Amino acid sequence: MKKIYLAVFAILTLSVFLFTGSLLYLDREKHKVFFYTVSFDGHDTGNIKIDKYITDDNVIYKSVDSEPFGLLFTETRGRITLDRFGGLISYLKESACGGAQDTVYLESSGKNISFVATSESEFAYLTGLGVKEEALVFEEGSPVTYLPILERYDFKLGRSQAFDVLTIFSTLLPPMKRLLTLTSTGSEYIKVGSRKIKAECLLIRIRNSPQGMLWVTKSARSIVKIEFPDLKLKITRTNSLKKVNEVNKPAIKNGLYDEQAVKFNSKKTVLEGTLTIPKKRELLPAVLLLGRTNGSDREDQGLFTQLAGRLGEEGFVVLRFDGRGIGSSGGTALSATSGEQYEDSSAAMDYLLQRKEIDVSRVAVIGHGEGAFFASKLASDKKNIYALILMSPMISLGGETDISFDNLNEMAKKLKWDDQYLKLVMKSRMETVETVKKAKGDWVSLLSTRCFLKKLREDLEANSIDIIRKVEVPVLILHGKEDEFVPAKAASTLDKALEDSGNINHKLIYYGYLGHFFGKIVTDGLCRMRYSVDESVLSTIKEWLDKTLPKIDSTSPINE
Repeated sequence: MKKIYLAVFAILTLSVFLFTGSLLYLDREKHKVFFYTVSFDGHDTGNIKIDKYITDDNVIYKSVDSEPFGLLFTETRGRITLDRFGGLISYLKESACGGAQDTVYLESSGKNISFVATSESEFAYLTGLGVKEEALVFEEGSPVTYLPILERYDFKLGRSQAFDVLTIFSTLLPPMKRLLTLTSTGSEYIKVGSRKIKAECLLIRIRNSPQGMLWVTKSARSIVKIEFPDLKLKITRTNSLKKVNEVNKPAIKNGLYDEQAVKFNSKKTVLEGTLTIPKKRELLPAVLLLGRTNGSDREDQGLFTQLAGRLGEEGFVVLRFDGRGIGSSGGTALSATSGEQYEDSSAAMDYLLQRKEIDVSRVAVIGHGEGAFFASKLASDKKNIYALILMSPMISLGGETDISFDNLNEMAKKLKWDDQYLKLVMKSRMETVETVKKAKGDWVSLLSTRCFLKKLREDLEANSIDIIRKVEVPVLILHGKEDEFVPAKAASTLDKALEDSGNINHKLIYYGYLGHFFGKIVTDGLCRMRYSVDESVLSTIKEWLDKTLPKIDSTSPINE
């Protein structure tokens, strides 16, 4: 009898073990985790974790991309929800860094996609984007967008297979319909940790985009490696999240100047920045740097860091600061208006004018991108500004919702948009503007996304041409013809407005080989990715300021 009890107990124990094991197996099948390391130009810049969940009705992909060395954003979260047949239900991408936040959300309703995006306190909106039901989202540097596409790739068939995809061209622009082709070139072994994994190599092709390579396992359809040689980008599978080196700040190259952390008030908001002070015991000329104050930090992706350093070497005091709600500055970037941003710029200039090191008769302001608008307004409003430099100036603060389509037509030619996409961008801008005009409050909920209206409402009423016509001080306009954000026509429009207003001291210089940040992206594995500004641009700015600002007795002592 005792043997029977023992046998029954053993059977029950084995049954429980098998049942538990089957649940664990099902859990593993319904939840998979993938890890990747991101490398740019030979340096590890971040890592990615992807979770895949299978429910009774949906397949859900989640990703967390942590890139402390990233050029603009240091953390991105993504979510793709598919139905049980692999059809797109929704796509969400949230990017953040130091207070700056961008979101893109797509929602599918059969053959139509609705789109809403926010970038700090701006937004864009579009409904009724017609797509094929099998269309999915694809982004070159985001492995999570590859996985649903790979589920549809037929490895038995091989060769070239085409897929309808939506790509995000820019945060506040609607998704672009494109054709992605994956072409098998054969199998090879790829090392992952201490193991070698056999993977199929697929060529990635999209018209007017760099060609890439993808290595994927046939059985599990998991990504082993992604490479885009022209972009210097490599994404490699790892067994766990790989630790990335600590990020350092660029060091001062010489002893000709010091950098001092400073604070100043813009009404009730405390803003923080960096003051570059040459080591000279005399009154010095000064420059205020203004970037895209809504979402821009004091470095402006390296442009302002280099400008401040170079001008500091040449004897200029330079102030640059974090925009409202960005970096170390107070306030919030999500509801910052253009009026508040101008108040911040004005407060920065007031602070600079109070510094004992500067000669108040030799003060200039440099505005980059949207910051050019605030720089122009300062130069027209304040009496203590004697020179103005506009770099890649935006003519309208309407930005992505500007209802003037001249700039869009120029950008379409430059970036090789087809007519269909150009019309789509125009439709999105019109729909965004109409949303602002119809709404009564400062906020509206679109596709479950909160969008701030007040900034765009102010921007639609602003006219930067009228402001530039009031500028009487000397003006230098610099623009790169390869600018990927602001059309070259913007610079010539401002230059003509100065001519028409009677300003006889203005100059426009185009750089045929430079983009929005006037240089090339560099990474060294020590500091964040940044732009290295072209030497000719730095020299031009320094020489023009020397000629433009009035000369005085430079031996005048600093008042203690």
